[in-house]
Amino acid sequence: MRNKVCLCLLWVSGSIFGTPVATEQSWSDSVSLPDIEVSLSRQHSAINRQPSAVNVIDSRLIEETQIISPKDISGLVPNVYMPDYGSAMTSSIYIRGLGSRINEPVLGMIVDGVPLLDKNMYDHTMQDVKRIELLTGPQGSLYGRNSPGGVMEIRTIHPLDLTTQLIRGEAGYGTANQAHAQASIYRPESNRFGWGMGVRYRRTDGFYTNDFNGKKIDSGQQAGGRIILDGKPNEEWRITGSIHADWVKQGAFPYASSKTGRIAYNAPSGYERLVILPSFRAEYQKDSYRLGMVASYQMLKDNMRMDQDYTTDDIFTLNQKQIQHNGTIDLLVSSYEDLKIRNIENGKYHWQVGISSFVKTNQMSAPVTFMRQGIEELILGNANRGIQTVFPDDSIEISNMTLPINSDFGLYNAGVAIYHQSHLQLDKWHIRAGLRLDYEYTRMDYLSTADVDYMFTLLMADFEQVNTRIEGNKHANYIQLLPRLAVSYENDWVTAYAYAAKGYKAGGYNPQIFSTVTQNQVMTDIASDMGVHLNIADPRFSDINITQYKPEKDWTFEIGAHFMPIEGLKIDVNGFHIQCYDQQVTVFPNGKTTGRMMANAARSRIWGMETAVHYRWNRGKWRGIVDASYGFTDARFIDFNDGMGNYAGHFIPYAPKHTLNGLVMVQYRADKKWLEAISLSVRANTNGPVYWNEQNDCKQNIYATLGANLSLEWKYVQLQLWTKNLTGTQYDVFYFRSMGNDFLQKGRPRELGATLRFEI
Repeated sequence: MRNKVCLCLLWVSGSIFGTPVATEQSWSDSVSLPDIEVSLSRQHSAINRQPSAVNVIDSRLIEETQIISPKDISGLVPNVYMPDYGSAMTSSIYIRGLGSRINEPVLGMIVDGVPLLDKNMYDHTMQDVKRIELLTGPQGSLYGRNSPGGVMEIRTIHPLDLTTQLIRGEAGYGTANQAHAQASIYRPESNRFGWGMGVRYRRTDGFYTNDFNGKKIDSGQQAGGRIILDGKPNEEWRITGSIHADWVKQGAFPYASSKTGRIAYNAPSGYERLVILPSFRAEYQKDSYRLGMVASYQMLKDNMRMDQDYTTDDIFTLNQKQIQHNGTIDLLVSSYEDLKIRNIENGKYHWQVGISSFVKTNQMSAPVTFMRQGIEELILGNANRGIQTVFPDDSIEISNMTLPINSDFGLYNAGVAIYHQSHLQLDKWHIRAGLRLDYEYTRMDYLSTADVDYMFTLLMADFEQVNTRIEGNKHANYIQLLPRLAVSYENDWVTAYAYAAKGYKAGGYNPQIFSTVTQNQVMTDIASDMGVHLNIADPRFSDINITQYKPEKDWTFEIGAHFMPIEGLKIDVNGFHIQCYDQQVTVFPNGKTTGRMMANAARSRIWGMETAVHYRWNRGKWRGIVDASYGFTDARFIDFNDGMGNYAGHFIPYAPKHTLNGLVMVQYRADKKWLEAISLSVRANTNGPVYWNEQNDCKQNIYATLGANLSLEWKYVQLQLWTKNLTGTQYDVFYFRSMGNDFLQKGRPRELGATLRFEI
């Protein structure tokens, strides 16, 4: 049997592919295509032997749980919460109490070895996925920035992993006129070269109605595809090139008033995105070492329109456009086999050294337009409160019917890192030590302007124009040293481990507070133009420096074990403690304001535990899957005061305290021409409570949803009838406060549908 081939990918040391799998079996059997035990990227040991919490979602589980995008993963993994709200741009992730609503994520996402550099790409429609691997806990020593909560690797089908041609397709229909179709072909022309391509399309009428116009607010469509070329010029080389495209156009932000429960706003809101991602991967393997390289280019172009007051009032709107050009490259050298240690019986050693680099450029335009009502409430209201403390009978007036605050940004990030990991095996004991040195440069160029026609009734007989202009740039450099030390004990049926590791989220600049800065500068310029020295602007939100935030750092300590007492059964248990420093939190200015600030305002401590049971069985004509997991997280602030309150001891918002997931599937193989197999699966997901604010006076109580599938299978075809939220549970997935008003987004109602798949 040939050695497994490892493919070195960017930000990923390698992806060990499994033995080629034929496809002449029935649909039930062909599910085995990806369901083999392989090593995680950059992880030398097999999955069951990792000294960390590992979750593997195979192709059958993907089908049974209707996983369409990475957001659907949160119903399967303990202490992982990826709420589906807002739009495809919104990819907030909370793992073990860590996470944030804006800016950098706590989870690294890697698709076929390519790291997605911007979380705006995270919510994408997946196609031909053979397995998803989620490694929770800090992975900074190997993966660097933005992986303190873990790394998710999404693996798709590659032509040279097959021995015969594979043609597959899928079409489905469900509640809210959800319809989708996709088709793909993968063809190994020989054992040296193969190619593949796929296309997909999805649309929906939406679930949420805007009472202002009676139309669905979240209708939309997605389309995309991929092309892949896979080659082995000889036994030493494997070269793969691919290009991925994804397009989204949708209505967005179905936020309802918490008082009325109604969605009602008058300005159009939506989101459109185009992603094009070509990549190139090559690996050379010789004797006892391998050399790998992977490079990618990532283009993201998107356009977000938002009614920022979320009401029928004419307050203000935002239209944010950005275009990103990003690049990554990674080089890795590692020992291909465990090296025998001289004079030490049962002693082996494995090593790897890598260099990673990336460049990220973002040209962003984010004008905020104040309507007349917004001018009166947000600008004149704030200014005249200060004026009238001195001149109670006079006021400032503004003649503009609309006031655009134009803001243009150039955001740049570049980084380079060198890392090393050693794996020393002494009989049944394993010691893994890793160290990574990360350097990152970040810069923001900014230009914000506003032209205001104003009059001060005490001094002026007519309106005069004040031109506000804020222009400049800011930059910063960050260096992080990321160690990891893990010790494990392994025998035939258990792997017990303990580790300590450091992770971090990158620092940078937050343009979302800039409209508030410019708004305050307008008031300052008006006061200066009048020659009156009055503090009519909020000094806390008038300084450009508030746009900057530093990296968030955390230390995680974890102990756990993977038990494999009998064939087909795997039990995972672990407990963890996290100390988080310079925690990045979202801070909202007082009163009716437009922006939100990212600040290193908190320190927190987190502790919790996770347990999971995975069982696969096969008894004659009967087969089954049992998956169950539970996660508990107690995440609290040690120190956090945002100027409006002290929240020490309070729970960290948006991270659920409990996650409980379960799935049972039973299949009977009839082996008849008219029906080969029938299967039934039932799944339940429970989350909560989720606190929505730092005050902890508003929360979503613990709730549960239920789903079920009935599948009829033939040799080449599968018909699946499915339901989500079968009980019609009502719950909220998001809550926030804007301009003194509270808003929320409700979870999706009951869904029913059918999916037809074929594979030949």
